[in-house]
Amino acid sequence: MTTFVCINNLSDLSNDLENPKIFVKERLSGEKISGLFFYSNAVNEFLNEARLTEWLDYSLSEGISVYACRNSLIKRNISEKIDPLIKVVGLGQLIEGVLNNNKTIVIGSL
Repeated sequence: MTTFVCINNLSDLSNDLENPKIFVKERLSGEKISGLFFYSNAVNEFLNEARLTEWLDYSLSEGISVYACRNSLIKRNISEKIDPLIKVVGLGQLIEGVLNNNKTIVIGSL
């Protein structure tokens, strides 16, 4: 079973978010993750160098693609500050992730 993860907002969960690997795995119980889609306020994770490194280390070690919503980045004026390992995409990628996986998990409210 594959799962696509849409991350909307992590600010309410900042105390629980010590390590992205633990954070995601606690919510997915061993399922294969096909992608992490950062949307809305979650794109702010990429502004913190330490957090960005943790997310990228996790995604590289597990072979998980990381996507960032282009409009969310533009709205926050951070589209030029994104690491090249993060794929800047539109909402079509979110739809594709939902349709091509067995399950979709949404973390955080809009």
